[in-house]
Amino acid sequence: MPYSVVRAERLAGVDSHIVTLMPSPYGHPQEDSLNLPLFSGGIVSKIRTLVGSSAPIDNVRYRGEQIPPVWNPSPVGKILFALRDFLWDFKVKNSRWVRELDSYDALALDGGIGFLRSGKYVLGWAKKHGCLITIYYGSDLRKRGVIPRIDSAARYVFTFEFDHTLIHPGAKFMFYPFFADDMPPRRMRDDGKVRIGHSPTRRSTKGTDVILTVLERLREKFPQVEIVLIEGLPYQKALELKSEIDIFIDQLSELGYGVSSLEALAMGIPVVCQILPDFERFLGEHPFVNADERTLENVLIQLVKSEDMRIDYGERGREWVRRVHSPVDAIEPLLGVYRKEGLL
Repeated sequence: MPYSVVRAERLAGVDSHIVTLMPSPYGHPQEDSLNLPLFSGGIVSKIRTLVGSSAPIDNVRYRGEQIPPVWNPSPVGKILFALRDFLWDFKVKNSRWVRELDSYDALALDGGIGFLRSGKYVLGWAKKHGCLITIYYGSDLRKRGVIPRIDSAARYVFTFEFDHTLIHPGAKFMFYPFFADDMPPRRMRDDGKVRIGHSPTRRSTKGTDVILTVLERLREKFPQVEIVLIEGLPYQKALELKSEIDIFIDQLSELGYGVSSLEALAMGIPVVCQILPDFERFLGEHPFVNADERTLENVLIQLVKSEDMRIDYGERGREWVRRVHSPVDAIEPLLGVYRKEGLL
């Protein structure tokens, strides 16, 4: 997601740069990485689980009493994060990004995290320059919470997750900038099959077990149904498979639609996804086929039986994603901040 924001900002004429703590597994060309050790995976993941600094990821909204949720690891966890900050600090302070930090007019922190967990460098920058922005994606706010010192210093808070606006009083929703024209064209077939696809990143967050159970029942009733599970594949291969399906099921959860939905919509494929009532009211007219665990099978039966219904939802989805998630239009709230600060 951060790469898409940077790309959209550049389209809007912003001199936008991105630096990551670790190289992206997707090899984004505009990336400049600090390549810091002990970031994630392996022993780090085990330690996080052991000290309780990594909460389990699930498919429900945050239900805690603390608003906003606050990062509060165990005493051992605090010591380990402080130790890692100490190890990272030499590399961070000697990086060109920190040396040149004062040349930037605005600083946006992905997930509300700076170069170091302590907030060193970014907090000093915020005192001098002011326009510190935090942007929350995915489960980071529900799962980890805000870093108090950074959250207090942030002048603006944005999120791509609707439910984040319910648990952070200062968070402003922003539609994800999606480059629909990057998607491969849908591959039309005439073989009588109805291919239904599902692409879980984490099965537990997508409701995958329920989805697959319903699809197996559906296949018994309708021999023309073919199940396409898109999982654990390179990104381009996953997109190729997705372009061949007739119906896409994103997720059954309280968290709404994700980027995977936008990919399917851009191809003209109808998307089935659970959208809770408050988010649906916020969205207004939308192209999603709304379903939950109780209604999924009946919804799919209607789509399998009606090609016209599939075509209608597909056409509406293609138009909607290009209008609502148009890259520059989607980040207008962020561009508005730059104008307010006199940066544009």
